[in-house]
Amino acid sequence: MKILVLCDRPNPPGYIPRIRYWCDYLASMGYEITLVSEQSEVKKYLSDKIRVFTFDYLVSRNKIAFYIEWLAKTLLNLLYDHKGRFLLRKISKIHGFNEFDAVICSSTFHSFPLTTAAMVAEKKNIPLYADLRDIIEQTPASNNSIFIHRFPSFVGRWITKHYKHTHICRRNTAIRKAKALTTVSQWHKDFLHYYNSNTFVIYNGYDERLFAPIEIRQKSFDISYFGELSDTNLRYPNILFAALKNIVVRHDIDLANIRVRWFTDRRSQETIERLAKSFGIERLMEYNEFVEGNDLVYNMNSSSILLIFTNKPDIVGYRGIMTTKFFEYLGTTRPILISPDNADELSETAKNIACGLVSSDVGEIETFIADKYTEWLNNKHTATCVEHDKIKPFSRRYGAEALRHIIDNQQPKIY
Repeated sequence: MKILVLCDRPNPPGYIPRIRYWCDYLASMGYEITLVSEQSEVKKYLSDKIRVFTFDYLVSRNKIAFYIEWLAKTLLNLLYDHKGRFLLRKISKIHGFNEFDAVICSSTFHSFPLTTAAMVAEKKNIPLYADLRDIIEQTPASNNSIFIHRFPSFVGRWITKHYKHTHICRRNTAIRKAKALTTVSQWHKDFLHYYNSNTFVIYNGYDERLFAPIEIRQKSFDISYFGELSDTNLRYPNILFAALKNIVVRHDIDLANIRVRWFTDRRSQETIERLAKSFGIERLMEYNEFVEGNDLVYNMNSSSILLIFTNKPDIVGYRGIMTTKFFEYLGTTRPILISPDNADELSETAKNIACGLVSSDVGEIETFIADKYTEWLNNKHTATCVEHDKIKPFSRRYGAEALRHIIDNQQPKIY
């Protein structure tokens, strides 16, 4: 079976691990996979069995020319899906285009390249399998991360609102035509079921080939965070910082032994530095660049506690966010601290498999850190906190097998 896979631009550091794994797995099962995306280095992270085609949509190199091109093509996209049709023309020229038996498309907030996938499926009369990793409705109505406008505020707000509406309409039209739809949480499934009743949850999961437990004895008690943190409404670290402030003030823990490590980008570091200084805990902080592959796994496994921040409790409108980092943490079986506790799907999943602590309470977080510190003090390591059988259904292989069952018209395993 020959399958065309379309996805949005695979950006570092992850290069859309969900799609990379699916492509590798399907290729290993004998499917002939062709992946098409915007220009990136994704090819070097994929099996040699997979054909990869990339393209440039914005081609200007001069800053002023680039801005003019961006503006013109943004307006054309609003008017008639210029980018989707541009990609259709590119794909039509691929050798073997007439031989594809199915098309898989994975996308996020934008309707691209889902509209292209729908056009290919209709043109070739082949089934479309759509995968939505993010949707506009999972964020507050005021959120404009889908399209950070570069116009005066009133005009910009109007364009952003119209931009969102246009992408939602195009997305809904496309997914109604899909033979099946996959998505990343139960909330997403319930929401999207209205547009396509054949909708399944496949969690982002962890790559079991990479994320596995390693016992590493450490000279320091390390609390670690991996990822971006520039929007403190979406990822709210203040409750943890309040707990750390109390620990610093009371000196319950030898501060020479504790490090809070951040593997993040420069913009996020600046945000964290300002906030840490306001809490008086800057002496605990250590900043590192993003790490990948084996370095990422090593640094996760060398941590005594792994951190996940959810949205600020009084911010209404964030829904169905099951961050990939949570599943990768599970693969290492390290203790996980999730804060705040928003009583959502992430919270319930973590509590059900008992992988650490989910809390919005400063005192609970202090106690959790103190208990893990005592454990580290005795063993130079914190123990595995979750059983393998409980996390196995969250592996990417499990998800890829579910996708294969969907493509082969079999009932997939349900979480």
